[in-house]
Amino acid sequence: MIEFVQPTNPMRIVTGNAEVAFRIPVFAIGLEDHHVEYLTINGDFYTADRIKYAEMNINGEWTRLDVIRLSSQQAKPESPSTD
Repeated sequence: MIEFVQPTNPMRIVTGNAEVAFRIPVFAIGLEDHHVEYLTINGDFYTADRIKYAEMNINGEWTRLDVIRLSSQQAKPESPSTD
């Protein structure tokens, strides 16, 4: 079961298509493993596959939140050299 928490900064999600974008304020966000779910201010639930992207208001500016997937090789720390 996903436990929802309110974000520290205001958040919103962007939905729509190539012609129209809708920005919907987020009330709470739920995280479980790699699954993210957004609860909007009007009570709708959105998963990451149903939105274009999420934004967070940081210092008065809306900033797009991006996901960067690291390959398994990049995610491993480098071993110290023994020169």
